[in-house]
Amino acid sequence: MTARAPVHSRLIAASPLYYGWVIWLVALVGMLCSFPGQSFSVSLFMDFFIEDFGLDRTAVSSLYGAGTFAASLSLTWVGRQIDLWGNRRVGLVIGALFGIVLLLCSLINGPIMLFFAFAGMRGLGQGSLPLVSSTAVANWFRYRRGRMMSLLALSFALFQGIYVNVARVLLETMDWRQVFIVLAVGVAALAIPAFGLLMRNRPEHYGLSPDKDLPVKTQANAKDQDAEDNWTLKEALRTPILWIFVVSRMLPSAWGTGLILHQVSIFADLNHSVQVATETFALISLFTAGASLLAGYLIDRVKPSYVVALQMLALLAASLLAMTMRETWLLIMYALAFGLGMGIGYVFDGAVWPNLFGRQFQGEIRGFVYTASVIGSAIGPALFGLSYDYAGGYDLALWAGAGLCLVVLALALAAPSPKRRQPADAVV
Repeated sequence: MTARAPVHSRLIAASPLYYGWVIWLVALVGMLCSFPGQSFSVSLFMDFFIEDFGLDRTAVSSLYGAGTFAASLSLTWVGRQIDLWGNRRVGLVIGALFGIVLLLCSLINGPIMLFFAFAGMRGLGQGSLPLVSSTAVANWFRYRRGRMMSLLALSFALFQGIYVNVARVLLETMDWRQVFIVLAVGVAALAIPAFGLLMRNRPEHYGLSPDKDLPVKTQANAKDQDAEDNWTLKEALRTPILWIFVVSRMLPSAWGTGLILHQVSIFADLNHSVQVATETFALISLFTAGASLLAGYLIDRVKPSYVVALQMLALLAASLLAMTMRETWLLIMYALAFGLGMGIGYVFDGAVWPNLFGRQFQGEIRGFVYTASVIGSAIGPALFGLSYDYAGGYDLALWAGAGLCLVVLALALAAPSPKRRQPADAVV
């Protein structure tokens, strides 16, 4: 690949601090704009969809799962576009399209439109916006990548608790269709200017390097440090660790989404009110924030397999507690376990893939991983809905999740580090 001449940017030149921090702020805006497409937001509308369209919980969950699955099929392609066109152009387009989709959600009139609404919200909000935002941070930070991703996840979790309560108040005072209009205006007003005016692509395009303000090394050491082993998606797919970690991302996505989407019903089965469910979710957000800081510290210092194992233990505990949390202290333990699992996942997705396989093709690799993760989030809610409608509750799904956590934990601890295959005639 021919090196291109650095581009001069007056905005970057005028910045009083390393421009990666501005990129981080834009990425945060992108993550916040993804809220309406996340499961914790959709869960607030579930009962309205069931009541207004005459559907049962399994039907709505299945439409949600089918729409999410359809959306997931585009994410590897979206990641490839990020590698090709850059975060700025792709982020601008995705932000605009997501605003349009949310506006159209106010016109939903039945199951068919509900399916397409789910597909649009999940593909653009839950998938593409976080993908374009987090890859931008990974491009501008290398040696502090884990810490920067943990700060991003921390901020995401803190604002998440605020969003849920604001959305709940809006749904209590406005028609749910009007709420979608408010969300559409908010996303467009934030995402379009942030990506269009402030986002920039890789720092190398502007003659900079990731973590520019780190202490300067000798020329020889700098060359050695800056060298990255960049894997293509095709190469990464040949490594066992990618597949093991993909499964480890699908499981929290599946059962975590199931717990979130059906949280009001799960809490009701345990004789808790909607207010208790909302308050517990706010507590989960706080624990998620704290866990993201822990995850950023761990990812920069220990093998990623150990981080995955910790996440599986947390999800295992959350699954068991979701069947028994009738007392206040058990609700707190549930929030702690769930928050720990979610916080680790947010940071893991942002930092580990470029750490393992380099930055050059991270959009396509992470797009593939996001596809698998979103497929998991499509399967989970449907399994929870089936468990509720045909097994009389959520225990069957929760026991299955607990068992799978143990399997994935063992696989993660056995996962070898990625190594390129040596040609047969290679000279050692």
